[in-house]
Parts: sequence; C-alpha cells; structure tokens
Amino acid sequence: MAHIRKRGKTYSYTINIGYDPLTGKRKQISKGGFIKKRDAETAARKIELLLDENCYIELSKEIFSDYILNWFDNHYSNRIKQTSATNCRYIIEKHLLQENVFANKEIAKVTTADIDLFYNQKLQEKYSTSYIRKMHQLLNQAFSQAVKWKKIMFNPVGDADPPSVKYEEMSIWSLKDIQEFLRNCKGERHYLTFLLAIYTGMRRGEILGLHWIDIDLEQKVIHVKRSLAHVPKKGYVFTSLKTKNSKRQIPIPEFVLNELVLQKKRIEEWKELVGTVFADQDLVICTNTGSLQDPRNVVRVMKRIVKTAKVPNIRFHDIRHTHASILISVGIDIVKISKRLGHANPKITLEFYAHLLPNTDNDIADTFHQTIQSQTN
Repeated sequence: MAHIRKRGKTYSYTINIGYDPLTGKRKQISKGGFIKKRDAETAARKIELLLDENCYIELSKEIFSDYILNWFDNHYSNRIKQTSATNCRYIIEKHLLQENVFANKEIAKVTTADIDLFYNQKLQEKYSTSYIRKMHQLLNQAFSQAVKWKKIMFNPVGDADPPSVKYEEMSIWSLKDIQEFLRNCKGERHYLTFLLAIYTGMRRGEILGLHWIDIDLEQKVIHVKRSLAHVPKKGYVFTSLKTKNSKRQIPIPEFVLNELVLQKKRIEEWKELVGTVFADQDLVICTNTGSLQDPRNVVRVMKRIVKTAKVPNIRFHDIRHTHASILISVGIDIVKISKRLGHANPKITLEFYAHLLPNTDNDIADTFHQTIQSQTN
C-alpha cells in the first residue's frame, strides 16, 4: 500500500517492495514533486499495478562505463573466442569509454539519440562502416543483456540507425596475373602458401594453421579446422574458426596434391638436416626448424614477388576474392562457392560478389512472353 505525504507545497508517495536479500535492508520506491495529492495517488497506483503484474523494473543508476566493463569481463568475454574477446576489449576501451559522449551517463538514461550521435561521430572520424557496425553489435548485445537483467526497460540500440556497410571495390588478379605471379614465385619458400591461397580460397591464417593430419592425400581433400591468429601479449596462437561453416572440406586438384607431397618430403629433409633442433608441430607451412611461419613474412614475400612479376599489388586476402571471382566467372553455383569459402551463409557471399554475377535479366522479358504464348496457342 502506497504511503502519500505532503512535503512543503508538494506531495510524494512511498511504496515498500520488500527487503534486499543481500543486505536485509528494506527496499522502497518513492517519488515526489506532485502538485496535487490525487496526482501522487494516481502515479502510485500505476506502480502498484506493475508490481502486481511483476512488470515493474527499478531502473539501474549504474554508469554505462562501469556496466559495460562488468558485462564484458564477467559475462560476454567468456562466451567468445580469445581473439574476438581481445578485439572487442579494444573497441570498448578505445571507443565506448575514451571517446564516447554517453560513457558517464546512467545506462537507464542512455537514449537512441545518444547512440545515433555516437555513430555519426565515428563516421566523421573516418572509421569504416563495417567497423562502426561492429561497435553497434557490441552495444546491442550489452544493452540487450541489461534488459534481461532488468536494469533498464528497453534497449535504446534497437531503434538506432547504424550506417549500412559499404564494401570497397575489390582488387583481384586476372588469370594472366595469376600465371605470371606463380611463374615468378616458383622455387620460393612460400610457393605452396600462395598456391593454396589461389587454388582453395583459404584465408592466410587457415593456411598457416594447416596440419598434415588435416590433409587427406588419398581423397584429395583439405579439412579446414583452425587458424593462426595474433593475440596481444601472447603472440601467434592456433584458434578455433569463426563459425561452424568455417570448418569445412575443400577438394583440391592433382596439381596441388603433388606440391603438398613435395612439401612433405622437403620437411623430412629438414628434419634430417637439423636433427633434434627441429620442433615438429605437424605444420604444413613451417620454417626449416618446424616452427610456425610469421604471417608478416608471407606478406613481405608477396610484395617482393608482385613487384618482380609486375602484377597488380593486391592484399593477400584479395587472393581469396580472386578465387571466388574465377569460380563465379565459370558458372559455379553461389551456394557451392559459399560452402567452399566457409561463409556463414550464401547471403554473405552474394553481398560480397553480387556485382560479379553475370547479368541474365535481359532474357527475363522474352522468357516470360514465351511462357504466356505457349499457354495461349
């Protein structure tokens, strides 16, 4: 039952809602400033109705910066990959704490307008739309959990308007470029690395994370199971893949299989040459002492060969785009391409490569007309 009382010239209400299970102290809801007594009584009845229906939420006074660190450290970081957690932590510290207009606001007072203002600020600072979308996803998850924990009534990120992702124009090699690059690459230590990238579309980390146990030489199939990634303060480590679809099987041609066999023989020769110094990690791509290859070395070698071969200077990841574009050009089904690349679903593949698909719309009008005519004749 609400207790109404007059303080000076205004009225206030107080409602007892039980006791705090941790402190044992009585918990109350109170509000003042009502000019008329009946206004205080009406407001109190609304709160009592919400309490009766178990719909009342006592809005948290927790500051956003305190909340998001607590949410991330004690809840979210334990549910994602280590590399993802490191990247998310950086976004939180750099953008959501240091450069955020609502960092010191109570979470219950953060508005959708605050969120949109934050996105516009990041656009003005020239951050990419895809990077701002990552911030959006992180904010959305944090505020959604605050709703579940009954700290806030609703998620202000839900109605926010993050920028649409703008994909940069893709840089890819032609078939002639590929042949010229491989010709100049022959005999290089990373010849197999680039060959696998061109012929499988695998990511750099996936190639450098390949173990011999992942390769079925008889069936001519590569099983992609892990990736080599950099974790701050820990260096390069093998991590699990992003999604369940990233874990996949990739058929390879006889040509690539033969190069893998040669690499296996080459590694056996290194073992005999260096003896006990060889630290065997079962790696397909490794140094002559068995240790993992630094991805930065791969990039350095690629830049040197690109210059020698006089082909377009693209990123290593663009070799993956080149692989996909070749498959599209010869008419391979987009679903099969998506599966080969390890995308979470074909929609992602379409978003990336829709502009490369052949335009068959010109046939639609004639096909439609012919169908109608076939039924009327």
